[in-house]
Amino acid sequence: MTQSPSPHRTIFVTVGTTLFEALIDATTTSQALEWMVFRGYTHLIIQYGRGSKPTIPKNCVLQVESYAFKPTLLDDIQKADLILSHAGAGTVTEVLRLKKRLVVIINTALMGNHQTELANALGERQHLYVVESPEKLNDINTWNALESFVPIPQEDTGDQYDFPRLLDSFLGFASKQS
Repeated sequence: MTQSPSPHRTIFVTVGTTLFEALIDATTTSQALEWMVFRGYTHLIIQYGRGSKPTIPKNCVLQVESYAFKPTLLDDIQKADLILSHAGAGTVTEVLRLKKRLVVIINTALMGNHQTELANALGERQHLYVVESPEKLNDINTWNALESFVPIPQEDTGDQYDFPRLLDSFLGFASKQS
């Protein structure tokens, strides 16, 4: 007997340990919340980091959970059907390892941002979808584009250190010789 699909669809928004209130604000506008409901999402989980707890409109029909930090985001990542995130290497690595649909929103407030380079490199390979700034989420066409995005899973080499080595190489860190 096959199990019927879950009627729950979840979006997880995460900023990691950073302050990225523009992302939280952009994902909690009335327009964004209405789009989520229209697309069949039932749950919204927001990890807001060092920022302020988001204010959700009273008429929002989504089940919303928000928190600043947890020891691990693994459970929320696993529950999510769609993940909207900053471009932190740790978050990106974890989400891609779990083969989840990831949208990375660039934090344009960061100067000399290596996160942008990482996001764009993985976006070009179609492992994730890149939104150039949180302000782009004010456009309903951006939401529609990210919903239709089908990522190409990152190859699993079986070597848990393969992606960190690639990241170190990309960022110009010298590899340590044993």
